[in-house]
Amino acid sequence: MQDKTAETLRILLVEDSLLLQDMLTEELEEIPGVKVCARATGEQEAIELLEVHPVDLAIVDLELSEGTGFGVLRQLHSLPERFGTLHAVVFSSYGHLSVRARCSALGVAAFFDKAVGTDALIDYVERLVPKAG
Repeated sequence: MQDKTAETLRILLVEDSLLLQDMLTEELEEIPGVKVCARATGEQEAIELLEVHPVDLAIVDLELSEGTGFGVLRQLHSLPERFGTLHAVVFSSYGHLSVRARCSALGVAAFFDKAVGTDALIDYVERLVPKAG
């Protein structure tokens, strides 16, 4: 019998808009092999969830209800022994070059603009799904 968790891409979604959380969760979970394991609206909540929900990918907005996405990314980047070596991507409306450079310095694998990048984010996630067999 195969281990089902080995075939699942586990995601933490860090987004302060509950409407956008719901929409993204629905779109992401339509992808076979994807499970949104946890959702957070703020920085501290995201860190606390990461400690109890092992994930493979964190999708992080930069502007949150409490704290910032930069705080989440900084923790992930500086404490890999605490959170593991998960992928982090940014899904944000703030795509200025300086913001993207700061994200890159924090180990972000990709940056997706909320205004035009939802399809690209979904495509990216599809490519990360572990293949069975």
